[in-house]
Amino acid sequence: MVAQHQNWTALREAETARMLAACTRCGECFRACPMIAHAPAAQGAHGATIMGGVLDLLRGGAGDAASRAWTSACTRSGVCVPACPEAVNPMLMLRLAKFRAQESGALPPRDGRDAMARVKTFARLTMTEEEWERWQ
Repeated sequence: MVAQHQNWTALREAETARMLAACTRCGECFRACPMIAHAPAAQGAHGATIMGGVLDLLRGGAGDAASRAWTSACTRSGVCVPACPEAVNPMLMLRLAKFRAQESGALPPRDGRDAMARVKTFARLTMTEEEWERWQ
């Protein structure tokens, strides 16, 4: 079990370093994200500012309110992945940023009170109009 933990830690650190080096803060992933509606603090924010905060979270910093909100709202829909011109995998980047932020105390532990609204947004991405109407 210790070897698996060490492998995860090494992989996480390597991916974090790669993402920190590759991300240009263009904000395309943020603009593509369907979950911004569930992150009021991030609404209207500039993509470069959001990404600067996410990169700060990845480094173990506190980020800013908007980047923490967006990181918390991520449901890993993957819509952001093809939007990234640098092949960073923003979905994984936000996941790693969230882990780091929860470890550092920049984000509280998981709270599922608004989970259903996020599930509906995520599910909407996979449904036809007819399916959506029946589901609501």
